[in-house]
Amino acid sequence: MSSDEVFDIVIIGAGIAGLSAAIYSCRLGLKTLIVSVDVGGQLLYAGPIENYPGLEVGSGYDLVFRIRNQATSFGANIVIDEVVELVKDGDVFTVRTKGGQVFKSLSVIAACGKAPKRLGVDGEERFVGRGLSYCVICDSHFFRGKKVVLVSFGVRGAESLQILAPIAAEVHYVTPTEIDESLDVARKYGNVHIHPGYRVVGISGGGVLKVILTNAGGITKELEVNGVFAELGFETRIDFLRKYVDVNESGEVVVGRHCETRVEGLYAAGDLIDVPYKQAVIAAATGAIAALSAVNYVNKVRGLSKGFRADWGKKVSTARRKTFRL
Repeated sequence: MSSDEVFDIVIIGAGIAGLSAAIYSCRLGLKTLIVSVDVGGQLLYAGPIENYPGLEVGSGYDLVFRIRNQATSFGANIVIDEVVELVKDGDVFTVRTKGGQVFKSLSVIAACGKAPKRLGVDGEERFVGRGLSYCVICDSHFFRGKKVVLVSFGVRGAESLQILAPIAAEVHYVTPTEIDESLDVARKYGNVHIHPGYRVVGISGGGVLKVILTNAGGITKELEVNGVFAELGFETRIDFLRKYVDVNESGEVVVGRHCETRVEGLYAAGDLIDVPYKQAVIAAATGAIAALSAVNYVNKVRGLSKGFRADWGKKVSTARRKTFRL
């Protein structure tokens, strides 16, 4: 991608809201880029889904990757990175990432939902994507037959163990307390070594990672492994958005009925926004609304007729393509 390239839409987040938005924007001919720390978001952790229209029974993983494949088949580009800064200058937004990438766009859709909780330890940033993962489902296959550390607890920890233990040669399971329901699951596997009441305080190394653990009594352990998985849940990280949006008492971004924020050209969708009932179908719907709103905005900036109206019975503009199909 050229540093001078200006996208029509940059979508921040590749969960079901962001991917659904990309399907709509790409099919309407807009140059679309998705920037996200992962692909799938919280749906990666969903079990069987029985209430998504048109899908009889399937996992969240299956659903979101079907949608991902659909979005990329229509031309969506996906970059794995974390957005840390958003600036609007005139009609152009500039999006900067933790990895040092810079993207320009006429509109932005924030659909980043909740991000994985970090360990908050020395060396963490250095090893993200280089041995440190926040998603067992996504990355466990890279560590088949290898030694890993899993930091987690509760139901999430138990589910992660059930995926990781049969794949890895050795799993060191680190939990924050000495009494946790997931420890019973850990003890079922002969290749799982438990470290209850310990926490990770540092990561270092090269091809082999050195993970430092400590407990409340000051006892320290050093583990040499090939990878580290941190499965600690999710949190909202929207510091890069705060100067452009209003946020309610729950930390959600306040939007209008067209998923617009208080800044022209900036939209938000999915679990990030102040819409009740956090469901996959609702997140997908708000992604579509945000995309259609962004299409109209981009066409206006480019001096073209709007592509879509918000009500029934109006003809669709053919400014960008011969036909538009929903």
